[in-house]
Amino acid sequence: MAPVLMRSTVTDSSVDLTTLIKPSTSLSNFETVDKDAANQTCEELYGPYPSSIPVPMIHKDGRTPSPYIISKATTMWDVKDYPDHRDVGTPDEWIPRDGKLVRLTGRHPFNVEPPLHVHHKYKFITPTCLHYVRNHGACPNLTWEEHRVRVGGTCVSTPLDLSMDEIAAMEPRELPVTLVCAGNRRKEQNMIRQTIGFNWGAGGVSTNVWKGVTLRDLLLRAGVSEKNMAGKHVEFIGHEDLPNKVGPGPFKDEPWGKLVKYGTSVPLARAMNPAYDILIAYEANGERLQPDHGFPVRLIIPGYIGGRMIKWLTDINVIEHETKNHYHYHDNRILPPHITAEESLTGGWWYKPEYIFNELNINSAMTAPDHNETIDLASNIAGTYNVGGYAYTGGGRRITRCEITTDGGKHWEVCKINQIEKPTDYGMYWCWVWWNYDLKVADLVGCKEIWCRAWDEANNCQPNDPTWNLMGMGNNQVFRIKVHMNKDVNGRHVFQFEHPTQPGQQEGGWMTKLSEKPDSAGFGRLLEQGQIVKEEAAPAAAAPAAKSDKLITAAEVRKHNKEEDVWIIVNNKVYDCTEYLDLHPGGADSILINAGEDSTEDFVAIHSTKATKMLDKFYVGDLDTSSVAEEDEVQERICEKTGRKVALDPKHKQAFKLQKKTVLSRDSFELDFALQSPEHVLGLPTGKHIFLSGDVKGEMVMRRYTPITSDHDIGCVKFVIKAYPPCERFPLGGKFSQHLDSLEVGDTIDMRGPVGEFDYHGNGHFLKEHEECYATHFNMIAGGTGITPVMQIASEILRNTDDKTKISLVFGARIEGDLLLRNTLDEWREKHADRFTAHYILSDAAPEGWEESGHSTGFVGKDLFEKVLFPAGENCYNLMCGPPVMLDRGCTPNLKALGHKEENIFSF
Repeated sequence: MAPVLMRSTVTDSSVDLTTLIKPSTSLSNFETVDKDAANQTCEELYGPYPSSIPVPMIHKDGRTPSPYIISKATTMWDVKDYPDHRDVGTPDEWIPRDGKLVRLTGRHPFNVEPPLHVHHKYKFITPTCLHYVRNHGACPNLTWEEHRVRVGGTCVSTPLDLSMDEIAAMEPRELPVTLVCAGNRRKEQNMIRQTIGFNWGAGGVSTNVWKGVTLRDLLLRAGVSEKNMAGKHVEFIGHEDLPNKVGPGPFKDEPWGKLVKYGTSVPLARAMNPAYDILIAYEANGERLQPDHGFPVRLIIPGYIGGRMIKWLTDINVIEHETKNHYHYHDNRILPPHITAEESLTGGWWYKPEYIFNELNINSAMTAPDHNETIDLASNIAGTYNVGGYAYTGGGRRITRCEITTDGGKHWEVCKINQIEKPTDYGMYWCWVWWNYDLKVADLVGCKEIWCRAWDEANNCQPNDPTWNLMGMGNNQVFRIKVHMNKDVNGRHVFQFEHPTQPGQQEGGWMTKLSEKPDSAGFGRLLEQGQIVKEEAAPAAAAPAAKSDKLITAAEVRKHNKEEDVWIIVNNKVYDCTEYLDLHPGGADSILINAGEDSTEDFVAIHSTKATKMLDKFYVGDLDTSSVAEEDEVQERICEKTGRKVALDPKHKQAFKLQKKTVLSRDSFELDFALQSPEHVLGLPTGKHIFLSGDVKGEMVMRRYTPITSDHDIGCVKFVIKAYPPCERFPLGGKFSQHLDSLEVGDTIDMRGPVGEFDYHGNGHFLKEHEECYATHFNMIAGGTGITPVMQIASEILRNTDDKTKISLVFGARIEGDLLLRNTLDEWREKHADRFTAHYILSDAAPEGWEESGHSTGFVGKDLFEKVLFPAGENCYNLMCGPPVMLDRGCTPNLKALGHKEENIFSF
């Protein structure tokens, strides 16, 4: 009968000496309890599990749903009507989330960790609603009933295509596993020199009891052989479509596209080894996975970093080589400390196998005392304080020792370890331990710092000093808490504790101070490297592009104005953006429109500070400001189709005067602007849009809009605008839409264009992201003012009787009055019934007889699309424009579920 280790209350002197000869099952501060662990469930061993019900912060003032509502909830979905206020208006609004989680990347995407005091409260088993989360984008909204996992690859003799019910019917494996983000404690590295990652504190670690089927069992069922495994890998692919970070990549046979899947691989030998417990998991803490944790199924690799544990798993492939997946290489690496972002790309460092970060390194942190916690000196001087924290390691090794020091490492004190986890049948340990030490308060007198460190059974130990790396991963130097002697508000002397950092954008921590910077972190002395930031500075920002001795004239910059050679000027610095064209989230045209020109005003009006810092890698030199002449005159352009003068200019903003304003509904209106003369045409290709810009309360703001007029309309350009006034969800409302609403006849607005990634030429032929395409059918899906770009294309098709392209439109709005331009759409339905159909869907209130008239209520989805849209086909394309939550949740996944290929789906 295997003993279950429980923390002992006996003193070291009373321990039976026979325990000392069984180091694999006993420590001197543990006792063995006669309990038949082999016949107990995980919940009996490690439960009862803490509540999985999140408590959302429904308002920025900290309000939450009433305790009664939370107490009556049996699953997270019982509080789905109470989204966290930070999720409102994002693609993840449908997921109830706990407000205690610290957000590390703003509102979206969702990257969070629990505060350390939350970890200290729950210790061994983390509530699933408080488990850390690393999401790269919107959380996929998947279903148990429809999701499938495919097992294939060149080394599989019997490919599988399994439903979730089929996976759950297999023999289960259940065990506790600690998951750790590879960036845990990264903010400490960012205080030394900015990495390319965001600010994880020391809370990016959590433990759940995971249940699923072992990967080994799945592979055996698929006919995978345990012979000749050398060099072979098991590849895992997730559901998400994510942005490509670097371009086509080094693999000529498998180039990376603009969107890539998140994937990784492990050696087949590890996958087939039952000792490693690799799990295809569908439950955590006795319940089905929560969406942020990979519902309905995810990968668990005990002892590995969390970044390898693919969520929303769709494909498992057994192949002859390591995966060629984009994120397997351009994530989760620990590069040498002298390698910068630029050197990492030019030197091919991402593809050197020796720098991959898979297996966890040893680490520990203190959760007590907490940051800014105080101890009254006078009333506690004769007592003790229970210092405590966690420790973990990789490889299935056991944590054997945790220590603290109060004198800078001259003397170390051994702590008590609460070893809750039962080892596996193969003697593996996959979980953190929690440790504590009763420190005499008197020993804090004169103490400057408390340090902690851990050891494992391979005698790995945390280093005293940090070693910086570009991704800020694997940070595991001794955890140090500063001890200050201060006076509280009542004048009493207290010990106040200060952690090294606080997670995310929270302020505080001794590492934010100039005087506390380390002398070095592996790449030379920080002072010599220019890495010291100002006293009490916020987290270090990426250094600005270094000043170059090379001055570039404005005339030289103008020569680089083609798609294959694009330079721009921002803040008198010159950047070569050619390599970034295909990666730009706003499309290549948004950069090409500024090719060879000073784009400072446009760039600042649209981009964040982070985006500005990304320019550094494309820096060429400084602009010779003395070479800048007066701005060139707008060149006259002629429309090839009509022979008339063109109003728009792609390089220069021009002011257009408002000549008429028409109210369409309670919050929408039509603006009619005059062109330069009654004989001008706009000059906007079908499918493109225009940048409108203006000064809004002293700030230059620029937005994209699609007019409802075309080059068939002479002397004017018209827009339908929906104004977004301030409301509880968006206190500032829509900044630019309100500005447009305030315009009066005679006022002007600046316009520049055309810009966009779609260009309809006629008779089904069009360019999509500069690739020639042909369609016989267009499915068009629009929400709100998203009707304007799809309507622009439909108008061009329908005005040409020779264009036989067929259109099926789904137009969604809140109420009937929000169906903009409906009269025109209804006229098209009647006049062009053989080529155009339209279906309206209202999400809030519908008039009497609405559904009887053939329209719908609710939200767009698979059933509606299957009913009214054209089926998937090589020449059937889907054009969408609307709120991100509608496109990401309602449109794209459901179109894919109906067989529409990703390359046949385009959103404006």
